[in-house]
Amino acid sequence: MKTNNTFSNQFARRQKGVGLPAAIFIITVMSAIAAAVFNLVQQNAQTYAEEVNLTRAFYAAESGAGFMMNTIFPPEEYPGYTNSPRCGITRTYSFVVSGLNQCEAEVSCSVIANAGSNYATIQSKGSCGDVIRTVQVRTVY
Repeated sequence: MKTNNTFSNQFARRQKGVGLPAAIFIITVMSAIAAAVFNLVQQNAQTYAEEVNLTRAFYAAESGAGFMMNTIFPPEEYPGYTNSPRCGITRTYSFVVSGLNQCEAEVSCSVIANAGSNYATIQSKGSCGDVIRTVQVRTVY
């Protein structure tokens, strides 16, 4: 009996301290995974915010181009537009509606003559914060 007890004591001595390194290894691996997931979530949030601002800037630029189109080609239903200056001006529109709040569009118009026709080029630069998008429209004037 004594030999069996000696064997189990020797086996127990060899097994001491294995759990602690294993636990430290598992905690380290789980911490690395958690840090990687946090980093991915943070990058995704930044990308989403940039996409929202890019879309808002695009729509601000598109709205500015539309306003200038109404200035160049006034709608018949709104005779007040007929007294507005046409091309050759630069206008800045600041938006206060909920989707374009704190965005603005800087719109310019120029006329180019080619082959007996006049072409108006409208360039609208929409900006929301640090993000800028440009829309250009060319039409017969």
